[in-house]
Amino acid sequence: MSWKSWPALVLALSLGVAAAQTPAKPAAKLATAAHPAVPAGSGYRFGPVPAWVKALPPAEARPAATVGAKARREPLVDVQVQLAPRSATASYIHLQHEALDTSTLREVSEPQISFNPAYQQLVIHQAAVIRDGQRLDRLKGVRIELMRREQQLERQLIDGVRTALVVLSDVRVGDVVDLAYTLEGENPIFEGRYSALLQLASDAPVDRLHLRIEAPLERKLVVKALATDLVPERFEEGGRQVIRVLRERVPAVPDEAATPPWFKVYPALHVSEYVNWGEVDQWAQRLFAVEPASAGILAKAAELKGSVGASGTPEQQVAAALRFVQDEVRYFSASLGESSHRPKPAARTLSERLGDCKDKTLLLNSLLAAMGIEAQPALISMARNRGIASYLPSHDQFDHVISRVRLGETVYFLDPTMNGQGHSLEKRGYYRYGAALVVGQGEAGPVAVVPPAFAQDSLSFRQDWDFSQLARPAQLTTSFKAVGLAAERWRSNLATVGLERLAESIGGAYVRLLPGLASVGQPEVSDDRDSNEWVLKLHFEHPSIGRYQRGWLDLEFPAAELVDALPVPPEARRRQPFQLEGTRVAELRLTVTGARPFTAQPPAPLQLTDKHFAFSSRVEVSTATVQFVSRVERRTDEVLPGDVDSYRERVGRARQMLSSQHLRLNLVDRKALETPFTEIALRMARFRNGNRPDALWELMLGSEINRLIDAELLGQVAPTSRLAAWVRVERAQAHNQLGDFAAALADAEAALAIRAEGEEGSGALEAKGAALIGLGRPTEALMAFSQQAQLAGAGGSWLGTAHYMLGDYARAETALRDSAANASGETRQFMLLWLYLAAEHQGGRGKAAIADELAAADASKWSGALLSYLGGSLDREALLKLAREKPETERLRLAEAYFFIGQQLAAQGRRGEALPWFERTLSTQAVPYREFTLAQWELKRGAN
Repeated sequence: MSWKSWPALVLALSLGVAAAQTPAKPAAKLATAAHPAVPAGSGYRFGPVPAWVKALPPAEARPAATVGAKARREPLVDVQVQLAPRSATASYIHLQHEALDTSTLREVSEPQISFNPAYQQLVIHQAAVIRDGQRLDRLKGVRIELMRREQQLERQLIDGVRTALVVLSDVRVGDVVDLAYTLEGENPIFEGRYSALLQLASDAPVDRLHLRIEAPLERKLVVKALATDLVPERFEEGGRQVIRVLRERVPAVPDEAATPPWFKVYPALHVSEYVNWGEVDQWAQRLFAVEPASAGILAKAAELKGSVGASGTPEQQVAAALRFVQDEVRYFSASLGESSHRPKPAARTLSERLGDCKDKTLLLNSLLAAMGIEAQPALISMARNRGIASYLPSHDQFDHVISRVRLGETVYFLDPTMNGQGHSLEKRGYYRYGAALVVGQGEAGPVAVVPPAFAQDSLSFRQDWDFSQLARPAQLTTSFKAVGLAAERWRSNLATVGLERLAESIGGAYVRLLPGLASVGQPEVSDDRDSNEWVLKLHFEHPSIGRYQRGWLDLEFPAAELVDALPVPPEARRRQPFQLEGTRVAELRLTVTGARPFTAQPPAPLQLTDKHFAFSSRVEVSTATVQFVSRVERRTDEVLPGDVDSYRERVGRARQMLSSQHLRLNLVDRKALETPFTEIALRMARFRNGNRPDALWELMLGSEINRLIDAELLGQVAPTSRLAAWVRVERAQAHNQLGDFAAALADAEAALAIRAEGEEGSGALEAKGAALIGLGRPTEALMAFSQQAQLAGAGGSWLGTAHYMLGDYARAETALRDSAANASGETRQFMLLWLYLAAEHQGGRGKAAIADELAAADASKWSGALLSYLGGSLDREALLKLAREKPETERLRLAEAYFFIGQQLAAQGRRGEALPWFERTLSTQAVPYREFTLAQWELKRGAN
């Protein structure tokens, strides 16, 4: 609750109170403070506490209430209402607030009191600060700023409410601000009947809460407790009836996110002087009494009836009248005094072409009556929705009025204040108002208001991706179609912010999800109010979406459009219902059109149902097009606390299914390459290990096939596109694995000329460095690997290897240690092999350099066996035996074993013994492995 106080007691505690009294130590006797001057016509004055206000009984010595979620405490809330024989004469409010840290200091030190001078007078009694138990009177020096600005003006509403800002100087954290005032008078529109909702707790703890209503015995006050089992005291005192509540140490009530309006969060007492709903209905009938139709009303009704033609149906006539009142009578509310609830005459609203909900409803009903169509006002509560049925019969909980229209057996609840609705009754959107008191038929109380069965409220999203032409960037057209109530929401959004800002907002969401996406062309809006459909299309292109590999493009598309249709509570533990609102049905169709037919079979459809929602997902394939279809349908409007855990689990599963759509897009005609594939297999036969294909042969065959596919694809893509850069990077890697280092260098430099940044640039620099190593140019290779390390933010194992080849073992050790710290698994263990060798060259520190890792090395795994051998826990014969254990990997493992045996000998100064091991490495024909290339380098260096 905040200090903002109350235009009437109805709003009292809901705007910000909770109470208990902070005792003050006796201070030096103070002279009566002089009151500041009051400007004439301000609507407030200073004065003593009214004689009818009752002193609170002494408070028991108890600890303060436990602090709530906000850094604020309410030591005292004392609200006393004095009712005269036929009206609420005065409401006394005494509040004490304490800021517990600086986040609430301004709120506490600048109380705001709202009142309506048209029928209320504000009397300020006291303003003080209690610090360390001492009361410091601030009334003499208080500054009252009367804010006349209409707070609701942006909503085209003038209500005459003024706000008195009470500015207190020198308020500190831990001070208690003490303010007391009285509001005299009430809105005469309520005809002297009293009705108020008195909160019994707030989001801040209350040390002491006192509520007291005193009234003549003849006034029949009904009391109902809401969200509490508290029973107030009722007794007679001095020939008057008293209703009283006194509570100590009232805990804060947390206000959870997305709590439905029909759920009462804060416990309260509802007090009403109405015996039944029939009395409320009679009061409303007096407000909405229909006068005989004026000439203007009759003429306009005839015009509207004639606009649908002689054969026009009653439904069309109602739609025409509603459309006129909605779109041609501007919304503006001047709710001053009795006009807060009493509508203007319909003829005046028609003449002025402006009015608020009550004015427009009366105008619509008058037009329909002139057409012979039955229509009544219907009072509703936007704040309570269907929860209004839980309250006592009263006038205070209604805040809006719409029209109830009957055509035969069909009943429509129509809102004349809405703009941009569909033209027909069947196609327009229907809001869930929950419940309404139909004026003239309200004896039985509020009736349910639910959308009719034919009402539509849906959003259909589309992502249409076009990869059919590889010579251009991928094209994306996004669109969404809103139908029914959803169309009206988006129509309103467009009218409020404009197409440019709307497109920027939505387009920006896609760009954040898909970095690199660029908007092209102009946004397109199509709007059909006859069908009540609204469509927005945006156009994009993406130069490098997905990840290229061996003629395939691995794609992952976001499906964030439906996330809002699957909301989850932010709280881990829920005490209140969680509201499900928004569009009832949402669907996403993500279509991908490629250059080649899709041959993979679609997965089985997925379904997930819950009493709160239904989710389904399926994939449809048609030649070169794949379509992912996901749909969410909301089945209810709330999740009860006991259902939250299971609901959260199911939504999590649905979101996981929806998180992204994966697709592998074939970019080349593989059938056309079958003959070249066969020729490659024949050419690679010399690398076979006898008659059996092993891992080395498969690796080299794969590299040859990659070169062929990449060459084929480079003839189709735009030569300077990012896809071309990826293809050249992959072909450079294949060249390196086949020992064709000159071709690899050419492709790597061509890729860098296209894009020297990002993953493409990093891959190209690594391929360039590896090619330069193979060409015996380690100094240039070191430059390429250094550039790669700067681009990627960390160096790979090649950087340390290049330093090692140049004999700079100290820098090699540093680079390898840094790389190993950012790696894991087998990659990390191979970095540790090179770390050992670099340290071994520096005084035989190899084993010490990897000592912490040796204990965790698993010698049953190949990388662990190599590490164990260098560390001395595995002998040479055991290492070679393990290398020969599996025929399919024998040649590759022997190449590594021979190489690291030779490197260890060379690091120990036994280079002559090392050279035969490098020769053995070459005998394995393991051309794709860097150990083969580096063994060639070592042999060129010779025995020195």
